[in-house]
Amino acid sequence: SGNRGTRRQSNLRGVFSKDLKSLMYGFGDDRNPANDTVNVMEEILIEYISDVCQSAGTSSRKSRLSIEDLRRSLSRPADAKKLARMEELLFMQEDIKRARA
Repeated sequence: SGNRGTRRQSNLRGVFSKDLKSLMYGFGDDRNPANDTVNVMEEILIEYISDVCQSAGTSSRKSRLSIEDLRRSLSRPADAKKLARMEELLFMQEDIKRARA
């Protein structure tokens, strides 16, 4: 199974690099962080996203993840800030929909 995760990561390589560079700069790194550093951060990010999605999918027999599956997966105390941010973004998304309507 570990081999499959590595293959998935290589397929996604570079998808987050532009955003990660900006985030890293925002958190105090150099304006142009070293590519090796960005690549490691991207590997960690992809692994984390995969773990959260895998965890969310274990409680569900459906082929698609729901918001509730993600809420359940992020309900651990260690993920409280991430869950709060997800709820904030979902609220803002609904707020924008209401404003457009």
